[in-house]
Amino acid sequence: MPLSVEAMCVKMNSFWISETGAVTVDWTVLASGAVGLALATAAMLTDTLDMVFSRADHELRQQQFSDDFVQYTPAHFEHLFAHGVVDAETAASQFAAANAMMNHEIVDALEWGVTQMQAGTLSATDLAMLYAMASVAYQRNIVPDHLLRQYFPFIPA
Repeated sequence: MPLSVEAMCVKMNSFWISETGAVTVDWTVLASGAVGLALATAAMLTDTLDMVFSRADHELRQQQFSDDFVQYTPAHFEHLFAHGVVDAETAASQFAAANAMMNHEIVDALEWGVTQMQAGTLSATDLAMLYAMASVAYQRNIVPDHLLRQYFPFIPA
């Protein structure tokens, strides 16, 4: 049996007045608004961040990073010169080889060399190279001075 117009109006009116499910609708609208704002913010920041990263990249590429401050210092090899372990030319070439090494390579080699030095199994050539690496490590400041001072007499107190 079909509803009368009056019954239909009453049902429609109760539907419009009813607040059942209103909280769900509210949260859905708020969540979609928050997502929209986040997307809009990300879109605006993307261009800005790209510009900042590009500029930082450009600035870093323009910088001249160099180890030119690290210089061969014959005084660091005086102890070896005095004992006839190495001559000045060999010391300079070993220093150049050590200066071409990466910091982590120098630290690892120093650790190995000091262990060999303590065991008494270090050759004269390895000792000269160890001094060269210690000189570079000291000048680059990659190993604390107090640790180097224990094994290398050229490190000032």
